Amino acid sequence: MHRLIIDTETTGLSPRFNKILTVGLLSIDVEPTHLKILNQNHIFIKHPHYNTQAEAMKVNKIDLVKHELHAVHPQKACDQINTFIKNNKLKTTPIVGHCIHFDKGFLDALFQQGETESLLHTESEDTRSIWKNLQRRMLIPSHLRATLGTLAQHFDIDYKKAHDALADCHITAKVYHQLLRLK
Repeated sequence: MHRLIIDTETTGLSPRFNKILTVGLLSIDVEPTHLKILNQNHIFIKHPHYNTQAEAMKVNKIDLVKHELHAVHPQKACDQINTFIKNNKLKTTPIVGHCIHFDKGFLDALFQQGETESLLHTESEDTRSIWKNLQRRMLIPSHLRATLGTLAQHFDIDYKKAHDALADCHITAKVYHQLLRLK
């Protein structure tokens, strides 16, 4: 089955006050028996004002001066996301992410700012929710936290490049694949 893995890096926790800096997109074909990466894109977005929170910038390690050198304006970023969806025939493909509501909130704000209609499918799957459900069913120890880092560690997935939108997409895809094997 095809899925679109999405991750964002942002200047803070609020889509109303903070900005989306990068979007990772990863098209995959996944079943419990296999995981195949089909295509990927990493989009960098520039804004006139960023309203950064120190903790967020410490986590994502994005240098805004370097970021601006290859970042695009919100409308162009929205166009690139929609083009990726069209070119990879993902209009009806569910999106997957870890704490996907967070990413969706920032993407909604980006599409509003870019005055562009989003082609992202409304159906989504959250690896955090799947993990919690498996814990309730006692298939995963209940004492383990539900962070992406914990999930990656549990499944022995390299987490060293985390907090980069595209790298997080790859980690999430591998986690999702492992979760499917337990469902």
